[in-house]
Amino acid sequence: MNLAETISRIPQELRTSSWLQPIIELFQEQTKLIQKQTEQIAALKKTVQEQQDEIARLKKMPKRPKFRPGGGDPKSRSGKPGNTAGGGGSNSANEMAPKKVRQEVRVQALDVPQGSRFKGYQEYAVQELEVIPKDVIYRLEVWQAPDGSVIRAVLPQEVHGSHFGHQLRALLHSLYALGMTEPGLFDLLRGSGIEISEGQVHNILMNESEGYHRESEKILTAGIEEAPYIRTDDTGAKHQHKNGYCTNIGGEYFAYYKTTSSKSRANFLQILLQGKEGYLINEAFIWHLFQCGVEDDLLNRLEEHAGKKYRTKKGLNRLLNTLGIKNKKLRIQCLEAGLVGFISETILKPGQVLLSDRAGQFAVFDHAGCWVHMERPLRKLEAATDEAEQEIQRVREAIWILYGKLKEAALTQVGKSEVHELYDQLIAMKSISPGVTEVIASFAQYREEMLKALDYPGLPLHNNDSERDIRGVAKRRNISGTTKSEEGRKFRDGLLTLKQTCARLGLSFWGYLTAWFMRRPVDLAHAVRTKYQTLAVGPSG
Repeated sequence: MNLAETISRIPQELRTSSWLQPIIELFQEQTKLIQKQTEQIAALKKTVQEQQDEIARLKKMPKRPKFRPGGGDPKSRSGKPGNTAGGGGSNSANEMAPKKVRQEVRVQALDVPQGSRFKGYQEYAVQELEVIPKDVIYRLEVWQAPDGSVIRAVLPQEVHGSHFGHQLRALLHSLYALGMTEPGLFDLLRGSGIEISEGQVHNILMNESEGYHRESEKILTAGIEEAPYIRTDDTGAKHQHKNGYCTNIGGEYFAYYKTTSSKSRANFLQILLQGKEGYLINEAFIWHLFQCGVEDDLLNRLEEHAGKKYRTKKGLNRLLNTLGIKNKKLRIQCLEAGLVGFISETILKPGQVLLSDRAGQFAVFDHAGCWVHMERPLRKLEAATDEAEQEIQRVREAIWILYGKLKEAALTQVGKSEVHELYDQLIAMKSISPGVTEVIASFAQYREEMLKALDYPGLPLHNNDSERDIRGVAKRRNISGTTKSEEGRKFRDGLLTLKQTCARLGLSFWGYLTAWFMRRPVDLAHAVRTKYQTLAVGPSG
């Protein structure tokens, strides 16, 4: 029995008595204190474990294994059957896949008695893949014309400039994208009978670095220009043995990766700029500074210069000098606001929403928050009493009931008022737990972002797709560690972009690579545009 139930059993006349009321209040305060201390202890345990892991790393001891629950519904993550927070599964990626060759092998039955009648065949299907090393010798005709000039045949486009065939090169790139290392690829080819050196394996991969980079930039441009919403996430990715970060920007039909040395907001804005530069004072500029907590007086002074556009940072800095803005932090915020203003008007599509986990570097523009990330802290809380446990479960239940109603209302555009009523009930809930109170306060503060899907049908309520897309970077990081050159960084980012975009479009990555090395690649940027434009027109269009 918890404290609330105990108090409810006390007669009303005793509960309001002068001698019992202070005791009840004291017990309530102590219950809150116990829960607060329990959460503090849990946080300290986590800090101690992180420090122990770091000490073990420095001593080069084995890492502590991580055990995480499997998939399942977003409410419990227990792996039990149920609706997931995400949308549908990954695409089948069958388009562009090579057609299978059908071969029939008739197997005779043994010891058939004389006089038996043949009744046909029972089929047993087996899928097979042949890896056959071969040397292809191109005998190029050479002719001498009557005028003495020499005419030579030209090599096919797919082998021009390389002594390795297009299928072999496509295989190397496909296996590397799936996680194999260069030494592993070398061992596979040598074991298969291919005469090749480790340096040649490296060159086959790196020779496509610039091409992949150009294609990936086109994909980003197409996605931003056409997608109704974009989503983003990042993860650690070392470069030249120094800490770095890989940022993923994607949508329903594209994915883009960029590895940099920083995960700041300025870095994210630079990625969106795609090599351009510009600063603009407009409504987005003023709103960004307002969100940063800039005083109204300064906002009014800056608003007087609305519409001014600067090609470089120097121009905006001159304006800041004229206005007497000398505070370093404030100047950085103004420069970021200038980029936000420029991007919102010249880069992003009108009405486009940015979906993220609300990390500081991503919470800009017309932003939508992730419900899974907002609820996640509740799953990590430790309850000291039955009352605290019941409160945590009650709040989680309220969140996921609201989530379901919001998902339905966003799809059907019916029941919006009920969603708002449930949201009011959620943010009005009280708790003895500081952690629960903080989560409820976050829902109250970011209400507009959490209910963005009501105004934008088709907008996901979570950022799970970005987390899945970025997982490939983490896997590669655990296998191969750091990139050592700018060429290698471009190659990995570009290869991941092409691979994941193919998956988003439902295309076979193997088929795409085969076409790429035959020098007849599919234009993925055009495919991305076509998908979004078809989606906008609708099936009846």
